[in-house]
Amino acid sequence: MPKNKTLERFKKLKKEISRARENYFNKNKSDITDQEYDRLIDEYRNLLVADPSLSSTDELTNQVGAFPQSKFKKVKHRSPMYSLSNGFSNDDILVFLKQVKSFLDLPENEKIALVFEPKIDGLSLALTYQNGMLVQALTRGDGIVGEDVLNNARLIPDIPEKILYDFDILEVKGEVYLTNSKFRDLNAEQEKNGAKIFSNPRNVASGTIRQFKTNVQRNEKLSFFAYSVGQSTNEMPSTQFELLTELGRLGFKTNPLSKLFYDPIELFKYYEKIFSERALLDYDIDGIVYKINDFNFQKRLGFRSASPRWAIAHKFPSELSITKINDIEIQIGRTGALSPVAKLEPVNVGGVIVSSATLHNRDFIRGVDNKGNFIRSGADIRVGDWVTIYRAGDVIPKIENVDLLKRSKNSVPYVFPTICPSCGEKVSVDGSDSTVRCPAFNKCEAQIIAQLKHFVSKKALNIDGLGERIVEVFLKIGLVTEPADFFKLKNKLSNLSDIENILGKGWGKKSVDKLLSSIEARRVVKFDKFLFALGIRHIGETVSNILAKYYEDWEQFEIDVFEIIEKKSVSSSLSQIEGIGPLMVNSLVEYFKNEKAIIKVRNLLKQIEITNIKTKQNLSSAVTNIKLVFTGTFKNASRAEMKEIAEKNGAKVLTSLSGSVEVLVVGEGPGSKLKKASDLGIKIVSEEEFLSLVSVGNKDQV
Repeated sequence: MPKNKTLERFKKLKKEISRARENYFNKNKSDITDQEYDRLIDEYRNLLVADPSLSSTDELTNQVGAFPQSKFKKVKHRSPMYSLSNGFSNDDILVFLKQVKSFLDLPENEKIALVFEPKIDGLSLALTYQNGMLVQALTRGDGIVGEDVLNNARLIPDIPEKILYDFDILEVKGEVYLTNSKFRDLNAEQEKNGAKIFSNPRNVASGTIRQFKTNVQRNEKLSFFAYSVGQSTNEMPSTQFELLTELGRLGFKTNPLSKLFYDPIELFKYYEKIFSERALLDYDIDGIVYKINDFNFQKRLGFRSASPRWAIAHKFPSELSITKINDIEIQIGRTGALSPVAKLEPVNVGGVIVSSATLHNRDFIRGVDNKGNFIRSGADIRVGDWVTIYRAGDVIPKIENVDLLKRSKNSVPYVFPTICPSCGEKVSVDGSDSTVRCPAFNKCEAQIIAQLKHFVSKKALNIDGLGERIVEVFLKIGLVTEPADFFKLKNKLSNLSDIENILGKGWGKKSVDKLLSSIEARRVVKFDKFLFALGIRHIGETVSNILAKYYEDWEQFEIDVFEIIEKKSVSSSLSQIEGIGPLMVNSLVEYFKNEKAIIKVRNLLKQIEITNIKTKQNLSSAVTNIKLVFTGTFKNASRAEMKEIAEKNGAKVLTSLSGSVEVLVVGEGPGSKLKKASDLGIKIVSEEEFLSLVSVGNKDQV
């Protein structure tokens, strides 16, 4: 699509999406269907991927809903309402089960009970009962704070105003929805009265429950399925499946299709059955939720930042389409990876017009994985090929297969570049992951641009106003060449005579002042954000967080890195931290060995202040700030749980023994570490002694 046409389409999409959001969230009406809205959003995101320069005017992709204008009271949830991680295949679910067993230290062949619950396409609601009476009904909101829609919720027949048993406090969570039959009746009535037809059941349910001026008749048409309990002052069942039965006894409706399974094969058969019959249901579902049945297991598994470890949504299959590859382009990322992208003959995939698909890496194009095993039966991918593409929740679609019968006799295998398309440097294959990379990370323009974009991105320093196009312009005109330059922009921008002509329409003194204020607000940055923002290979958000929690002080972190570099050895605290592997250590060493990289870091440190991150530690115990190692098998908890307990109490968990380790926690079958600890004079404690040391209020010194 030509540049001017892309911009025109982008602006039109932006306007349509904003209008749809305003109508849906604040005016309780829908001019377009839910599917049409999803198509607009996906097309909008695809345009952003295809043309990163558009991101400077993008404020929709990270916006949830629309700014609330309702008069409902905003209330904090008694317990957070999380989202679910997704799986798109049986293999994804098997991986989920494997991860659960690994975390809990269970044998691979042990059967874990899963509860099968249809994923209702409606509006989440948290109901609070006090002394048996309904006193609050909160929408999901942002998961922490919701809107109290109590008066509307009281009108829903499936929501009891009084429960059968007396609880001081009971919080019940579930989904509000409108049945398809009532939706059809409602639209028939609208049509008869010459009124506007509603777009879909979910929007009607959401609009009705969030309408400040109560519509009694419409609220009474809504339904509610209960599926969990948050806070409760009374003892509840010990399993999810028993809880569903108990909710029924309390007067709530639960989904009758919910079922308990021990065998994944039988679970998948039931999934296929429900998938094939979903059109016969009187309500919309967009997948199935699987929950670990045992609440003790759920408690041990806990939560990630935004989702529980004990549940997953098995989404229904995405749609497939067939189209032609017109070209293969190479994109270069911040770590030098050459990523091939197929430029497609535009095609509709699940209601979205798609023109690009990821080709992952050189091996994927060749028809093999990184171990040399065939994928797609070994068929390679070429320009001119007809391919089957699919989308499974991804912004960029993927290629499933190649139709060799349609391949032209004149087609030739795709030749992957041997030199970097940006800087001309000879590329090489990374032995760790088979990725083709450009090694010139300090002089390759494509990498420098990607690094600068990463530095200011939302997950890194999150500097508002520095979209990808603006970063490119700043680099092009010499305002910015390294991250520290962002903090020197004040004088440089004030000397520009024609800012709007240089930066584009809409950029004036007000915009520049706003940008400079945003930059100034980032002069104090947390350790983990700073490390992640540097864009070092293999040092993602999780690793940065682990290192920041362990070291707390940036100078000590640098000392350990340079100790490895000077001694040419990995025997330092850095290499022993739980969760930090040799690959990550090597990446840090290679980065800090580079003189230009060090200069960039030093320049940055002159401009900003690094602060410690706030950990979840809220306990003071005898292991706070103690370096310890675990060995053997534990009776009361898995190794992962012991590590989590230690870190919550402020301990620094290492993987191997050295002179710096202060405590060895011993389980059954400790092996050679026990003798080594004794030889090194390291204090040895049992599992029981360790758990006593970390108990709340125990501050005895180790």
